[in-house]
Amino acid sequence: MTDPRTQVASADLNDAERAIDLAWQDGHASRYPLKLLREECPCAGCRTDREEIKRNPFRVIGPDARPPSFSLADVEPVGTYALRFVWTDGHGSGIYTFDFLRELCPCEACRSARVTDETPYVHGIFIPSG
Repeated sequence: MTDPRTQVASADLNDAERAIDLAWQDGHASRYPLKLLREECPCAGCRTDREEIKRNPFRVIGPDARPPSFSLADVEPVGTYALRFVWTDGHGSGIYTFDFLRELCPCEACRSARVTDETPYVHGIFIPSG
């Protein structure tokens, strides 16, 4: 049996709010700002970039680097388990599973229920407490 918390009932682009609105089968509603979705892109390249920034926040960005687009060119379903967003800068390799999107839900109820990672890191180095 599928979990209604991770099954999308409907998805709509909210142009006025620059967001994607998802209604879940359990009755929950989520609004994802496009900026958040792009910043949390689950593709391997974006995940690697985020990890590198955590390890070295002063890394030098190459001269060919362009800022990411926060505007959508297209949204495609991936089977019955995910969405693929194609951004106007051509990036589109991230598969946003419904499980991932539900975990990412930015509403106050979901944010307060999330367990945060309090691991003390400074420039990518673990600093044990005590």
